[in-house]
Amino acid sequence: MQHKKYNHKNLKWLWLSILLMLLDIETKYLIKTHFLVGEILSVLPGINFYYIHNSGLAFGIFANVDLYYRWTFIWITILIIIAFVITLYKMIGYSKYYSVSCSMIIGGALGNLLDRVLYGTVVDFIDIYIKSWHWPTFNIADMAICIGTIVLIIKHYYDC
Repeated sequence: MQHKKYNHKNLKWLWLSILLMLLDIETKYLIKTHFLVGEILSVLPGINFYYIHNSGLAFGIFANVDLYYRWTFIWITILIIIAFVITLYKMIGYSKYYSVSCSMIIGGALGNLLDRVLYGTVVDFIDIYIKSWHWPTFNIADMAICIGTIVLIIKHYYDC
């Protein structure tokens, strides 16, 4: 029986996951200690810091569900993190972009997971807008997940 050789060297990219998680934790801490919930600070034209608590998933989806579903979200997030770590471990012959994007998704998921487990909600604070149109408020973890996902999709599409 022949065993597959896995490229565990991709796990070295988990440092990026930890860095993004720590950056997310630190920025949320700064917002929580310097802002009141609902407080808005204009940073640049089109960008505010707007401190809110998001009890739902991405972009506030399912914000009004009961505690049972919130724990379901936590377990789903844990399974997704595990799946991406296994993917990193098993990737053979993929470019650095795959490892970086998987690590970004893991780091962002860990940052939001920590908030959800400790506080029941996720701190969001970046408000991007054009005139009266506002993108849903987000955080560093959300950015890492979105950028990682976009890079994964683009690399997969152009590598196929």
